[in-house]
Amino acid sequence: VAAAQSPVLELSAVQREKVDRGERVVITEDRARAPWRAVTVYAYIAATPEESMAVFADYETHANYLPSIRKSRISRVVDRATTEVDYTLAIPIVSDEDYTVRNQITRAGADYRMDWVMMRASSTKATTGHALLTPWTTRGGRVGTLIEYHNFVTPGSRLASLGFIRNRSLRTVDETVGALVKEIERVRRDRVTIDKRLAALRTALAP
Repeated sequence: VAAAQSPVLELSAVQREKVDRGERVVITEDRARAPWRAVTVYAYIAATPEESMAVFADYETHANYLPSIRKSRISRVVDRATTEVDYTLAIPIVSDEDYTVRNQITRAGADYRMDWVMMRASSTKATTGHALLTPWTTRGGRVGTLIEYHNFVTPGSRLASLGFIRNRSLRTVDETVGALVKEIERVRRDRVTIDKRLAALRTALAP
């Protein structure tokens, strides 16, 4: 389980201040011959990295709080830390997108990481990404987690190059992180629920 990479934080002083204030920092990167940019979002979470991963790794609850997700259902358990999940994503103008993602959780010390790769989809060509959760103390002394959420999608639809669809894809990643942070902070206040999810995560990462 000690396969997660240590965080490589390249945030500027201004960006770190935004994170410490509770704001999200969104960084985009052009990729050669790709219609959409890779997106990385940084945010502070008022929870530990372990609590944060425990909530995020409860895959079948994703449809309850992540934007535009209509369905999230586990379709295959590869091993204790690797799971395939079927999703349905609501997309304006075009048809809903059905896709399956393989998620793998790793841990290195106090850092937790989830990597994902798309296995199949109704139209999307490829998706890869990760969420890195690492301990973070704000300049104001609050102790919690910094999430580095990275996603890169290669769309399959010919409409994907339209400006409003491309911009919406970037906005959705940012909104996803915002919704995830809110859900983690909500669940950690419910000790019965968070304890159950922590137990499930510890079992998944047990030697």
